[in-house]
Amino acid sequence: MKRVLLFLSFFTTLTLVGCAYGPQSLYSWGGYPQQTYLMLAVPEKTSPQQQILALEKDVEKAKAKNAAVPPGLYAHLGLLNLNIQNGPRAIEYFELERQIYPESTVLMDRLLKKMTTQSTEVNPK
Repeated sequence: MKRVLLFLSFFTTLTLVGCAYGPQSLYSWGGYPQQTYLMLAVPEKTSPQQQILALEKDVEKAKAKNAAVPPGLYAHLGLLNLNIQNGPRAIEYFELERQIYPESTVLMDRLLKKMTTQSTEVNPK
């Protein structure tokens, strides 16, 4: 009987210790989900400049920890830069998103093409 109780207590302890070390995230998310929520649901709570600063700080933290930046973060930064009329910086972020996450190539190419088409319509040569 003592062996059964000892085994059960050992098994319970081992299970609880194993649960304490939950799964590690593949990406360093930082405040990206919160910033996306703010941009889409309550844009009046923060400005694009504030969101850009917060996300760029998260990117720097991820690089310092040698962690991966989540997919879409650079594209989100590109869209935020478009919102403040900073086209060259937006292009940099779209190209960075395409480089790091090749599966986003089609979307990034479409955004870049649309940007260049609109800029030539506004500024015809």
